[in-house]
Amino acid sequence: MPEIEITLEQLLESRDKRAEFQAILLRGYGTPLVSFTVNMPGKVKKNHRSETVFLAGVEAIREALAGKIVYYKLLDNITGPEGYFAVDMEVSSLKAAMCRIEEEHPLGRLMDIDVLSAPGKHVSRTTLGQQPRKCLVCGGMAAACTRSRAHPAEQLIEAVDRLLAGWEAPHDPR
Repeated sequence: MPEIEITLEQLLESRDKRAEFQAILLRGYGTPLVSFTVNMPGKVKKNHRSETVFLAGVEAIREALAGKIVYYKLLDNITGPEGYFAVDMEVSSLKAAMCRIEEEHPLGRLMDIDVLSAPGKHVSRTTLGQQPRKCLVCGGMAAACTRSRAHPAEQLIEAVDRLLAGWEAPHDPR
């Protein structure tokens, strides 16, 4: 798979399109929505790393929500893979289930699993008493490290590679 760097403009455009699609799904299904993307540092968002994390995340989400998914769509964009799941489930239980994946799955730290309520509001971790996400590199608050650009992309990619190495070894079919 060729690795293509994306521009900030492409990233921002993909966020706008994601928000538009989320609004369409929320209006159309009237159920809470799971929006899943991959936390991938650097300018390359579509690569073997993101594909591995995405497939593992989709599997974990489908298992956690078995029998509750009323619609899903998976997209393969240059800005990274995206998954959308309209779910017939009470929103706080849904958010708790998605937080468990982010916290307990071996690749969960690389998964960005958002839950939106039917009116279109993001359901935050803190509403459930969950701690903020931790930084891949230093274990501090991820949001603070991201905002301050505390770690270079190379250091973040090395952390991603360590997580993936631990995941891929037991899952290698060879």
